[in-house]
Amino acid sequence: MLVALAGCGSDGPAPNPSCDPPRGPPMARFADVTRASGLDFAYYANGFQGGGLAVVDLDGDDLPDVVAGRREGGLAMFRNRGALQFEEITDAGLDPTLGTTAIAAVDLDNDGDRDLVLVGAGIAHVMANHGDGTFEEVAREGDVGSTEHVLPTDLDGDGLLDLYFSNYDVTAPSRTLNRLYLNRGGLHFEGADVPGAGLSWTATAFDVDADGDQDLYVANDGLLADFGAPSPAASVTWPVDLLLRNDGPGADGVPRFTDVATDLGLADTRSSMGGVLGDFDDDGRLDLYVPNFGAKKLFHREPEGGYVDRAAELGVAGVSRQNAGCGPMPTSETCLVLSWSAALSDFDLDGYDELLLMNGETSPANPPPVLLFARGATSPYHEVSPELPCMNARGLVVTDLDADGDQDVVIAQQDGPLLVYENRGTPAPGRWLEVVLRGQPSNRDGVGALVTLRMSSGRTQTRPVGAGGVVHTASPAEAFFGLGSDAVDALEVRWPSGRRTEVTRPPTGRLVVEERP
Repeated sequence: MLVALAGCGSDGPAPNPSCDPPRGPPMARFADVTRASGLDFAYYANGFQGGGLAVVDLDGDDLPDVVAGRREGGLAMFRNRGALQFEEITDAGLDPTLGTTAIAAVDLDNDGDRDLVLVGAGIAHVMANHGDGTFEEVAREGDVGSTEHVLPTDLDGDGLLDLYFSNYDVTAPSRTLNRLYLNRGGLHFEGADVPGAGLSWTATAFDVDADGDQDLYVANDGLLADFGAPSPAASVTWPVDLLLRNDGPGADGVPRFTDVATDLGLADTRSSMGGVLGDFDDDGRLDLYVPNFGAKKLFHREPEGGYVDRAAELGVAGVSRQNAGCGPMPTSETCLVLSWSAALSDFDLDGYDELLLMNGETSPANPPPVLLFARGATSPYHEVSPELPCMNARGLVVTDLDADGDQDVVIAQQDGPLLVYENRGTPAPGRWLEVVLRGQPSNRDGVGALVTLRMSSGRTQTRPVGAGGVVHTASPAEAFFGLGSDAVDALEVRWPSGRRTEVTRPPTGRLVVEERP
């Protein structure tokens, strides 16, 4: 594993003496460049939830911009000027007083730029992009619920991205009913009934039954701590997680859904916070990683089609803290790791992914560590130390902020500054490939596509595009691959329309792939 600079130039929070000691050998690639970047934004919330975050190119210059919002009000947009320099933009047409709990940032009208959906206080503001990163509100949906995540995905197969709202409210049952809004074109949306009543943090879209449409995994919080023992009895009133199979449109054109979570092994009660898709063991099938309170779940896709939790077996359970007050077997909830968001990415470009896990406090005076799991040519994963400070984190976006060929990290804390960590490795030419899609007749951003690399070594790597599953946040619709010393024989895109595009021996670096008949 490549080891680079250890926090050189850091200007972030000082190490907390109550933080856990390093949980493995250092993978010291990340430097805190928040202050130097110009991203001056602070989150705060009266409750335990976080605020909105989007890191997406909004002005068409191929550099991701940042939109951040607080729950109680306060919205800011920062334009990426290159070289990790951001400038706050106050004339982009966004209301700086808006409260924002979740953001979507994607091309909703297939016109070539990315629009915004800003959600807070039960209202969704649909903001049309004029093409230059300035916006105008063109629609407003009221009574969408207490939303913590907005998932754009094409559920009715018309090439337009619909919006699924994951809602969470322990005090008002009507506000914790999830919502679906179908995209009818021209940035107009129509509400539709959808199953799903629980404490839902996020939804993840993928084609679980390989029938050509997008299904939904919905992460529901059962308000339970998981100490790593067998799953607790379902004695709580909140529903378990859902896996909503898309059965296609009915006579009215609205998709119909059937919950198959129990049939496929995903329905145990837990405190699920999200769902991250990835092939964790190189078997060609997409697994589902679920951040949880205590033992995380890695639902391995079995050859027969069901899911089995193999997090402990593959070394990514991350159950408990490892400070002086917490032994190897946690007996109290304060020793469990409460995980909010995760990202699977190849930070050191060796061809094998790392799993980055962001966590929040169980005691306000004792923020938890950031966890990082690495692997090589063989599983299981093992813990390494990212040498980041303990923090009370919520949302997470991983993308290349400075166009230097490696993945940087943006973190939304529950209460505190938005944080930016530069990946200070030394990317080598030919060791990475970033695939950006241009869909037609699929949605233009290619959300819902699968990108697969066939390597010269015989390995395959597969990435979903825009699958969602990370609380409060919106990430770029792209597929990033580290290549190591391997070469790419072929790249295949399976588009949401059912079409397939193959590129033989694609060039490395940034590659735009267009959908063609």
